[in-house]
Amino acid sequence: MAKSKKNEKGALLILVAIIITVIAILTGAYLSRLVTEKKSFTDERGVFQAMSLSESAANMAYAELNKRLPTDLNSRLIAVNASDIRPYVTGNNPLGFLVNFAYSGSATRFSSDNSTAVLSIPLPDYLNKGSDWNTTANITITSNGTPTEDDVDGPFRFNYRYKIQAATRMWQGSGADGIKGTSDDKYVRKIISYAPNSFQVVALHGNFAKFALFTDHHKTASGTTVWFTADTNFYGPVHTNERFSFANNPSAEFTDAVSQSYGDVRFYNNGSSKLLAGNSNPLCCERSGCLTTPCRDKPIFNSTFTTSADVISLPSSVSQTEMKNDALGTLSAPSSTGVYIPNQAGSVTGGIYIKGSTSTSADDATIVMSVDGSNDPVYTITQKIGTTTHTTVVTELLSTSQTKVVVDGGAATTYNGKPDGTGNEGTLIYSSDTIKGFSGTVQSSTKITVASEKDVVITNNVKYQNYTASPLSATGYDNILGLISWGGNLRIGTAAPDDIEIHGIMMAPAGVFTVDDYNMGSPRGTATLLGGVITSYYGAFGTFSGGSSQSGYGRHFVYDSRVLSGIAPPYFPYMTSYTSSIAPQDIFRTRTSWREQES
Repeated sequence: MAKSKKNEKGALLILVAIIITVIAILTGAYLSRLVTEKKSFTDERGVFQAMSLSESAANMAYAELNKRLPTDLNSRLIAVNASDIRPYVTGNNPLGFLVNFAYSGSATRFSSDNSTAVLSIPLPDYLNKGSDWNTTANITITSNGTPTEDDVDGPFRFNYRYKIQAATRMWQGSGADGIKGTSDDKYVRKIISYAPNSFQVVALHGNFAKFALFTDHHKTASGTTVWFTADTNFYGPVHTNERFSFANNPSAEFTDAVSQSYGDVRFYNNGSSKLLAGNSNPLCCERSGCLTTPCRDKPIFNSTFTTSADVISLPSSVSQTEMKNDALGTLSAPSSTGVYIPNQAGSVTGGIYIKGSTSTSADDATIVMSVDGSNDPVYTITQKIGTTTHTTVVTELLSTSQTKVVVDGGAATTYNGKPDGTGNEGTLIYSSDTIKGFSGTVQSSTKITVASEKDVVITNNVKYQNYTASPLSATGYDNILGLISWGGNLRIGTAAPDDIEIHGIMMAPAGVFTVDDYNMGSPRGTATLLGGVITSYYGAFGTFSGGSSQSGYGRHFVYDSRVLSGIAPPYFPYMTSYTSSIAPQDIFRTRTSWREQES
């Protein structure tokens, strides 16, 4: 019996041992699996983190390209002349052009070995954590053809091909010695690169049409300060030869480069205005180290804000005379009032020239643009001469490249060619006197400039035949208008409709773009502009109280971004300084595809 009990105890011990062994084996397998899964998770996490860090760095490099081309480049070209740019063309040195002009302030320049230009992007601390991970990003640019020039004065064309590469090296664990930082440590390395792409930089005389807003004096003609508030938004370059004035936080918002020639800026400062050399009031507010200091006045600059910038002179009488001569062609300046189509041997040799008497307003002309059933542009010009009102209808016959003229409903006279000035840049209408009424439609393929030596009064909507209504844009279309008052003002007249819409680049080198009787009567809705404004002073459009319109129009100005790619109305004045355009226009604004590279 005792022996039987001993056998039972022995069997029980063996069973317990077997169970313990099985549990140990299962536990070991489980722990081994946990360790394996943890290692796998850690490795996968490291790969994901490294890829994310590399992609972040590549995006920063892409943003840097978008800043340097054309923004930083333009800030340097504005201070140079043809003799500074041309040697890079004649010497076939396009990379040297980037090295010496595509940077701002004390920023790092591209380095070049004559075959490639390389820029290593400075990265924030979170992309570099010492022994844990390190990230780099490089932009590499090569020449993509020989530079060319249209003339000794430009435009100058440089062709490039770029590549962006970003890499991250991330620590994965120590090696066999278990000590971090030794030679057998484990790392993961991930490299991504944007697909190489080609682009062209064109350096050319800056055209005033590029500005969303330009003022020689940033105040009204009567000397009243113009405050930019949260209701003011500008898309496109903005410049004044004086200083800007900003009120409240937030104040105006700007998407493109902003510059002023004065070194200090005026801030509203709760009604006690002050001048500061900076871009906010107080200067140190809501920034690193000053986060507890509230901003009273703070505009939003999504690009650069430059103070003490070079003065940009508005076009002179020389430019006006050149435009007049382009319109006159072979015609000597007439002494008699009337509408003239300069011609010789049956062919048009200039534009459309309107002669008026500056001593009287009785013969001031009206111009109505329209499009006929054949989709040809038509210009109906009405002018009173003595006691008789005369009507001249000028039609551009696009299919035959001819110009048909009908005076007072009589027989048509047809000329070869179009009224596109001596340089054949596009339709040009020039008046020696006030244009008392201007309105109509700019035909879909027409580029036109209408200019007067005195005032131009807009009496009805002025629209492109082709445009996108929502959002308002002319991108992708060819029609463009320039409207210039050389010696007077561009005025929206009292007969203009409520909620008027105007498409075109407005310019008054000696005056303003304004609204007649802006401070009288009831509110007239909104004046919508698709284009830009270049004036001597800032023109009044309406009056407001407590955020509500009291009279005149509210402004809704939409920038025509086509001008950034070099599109401008014909014969529109150029600046003496240089600027640049990039083609394709959005190459650094629309992110391209990227791929992972082998380490």
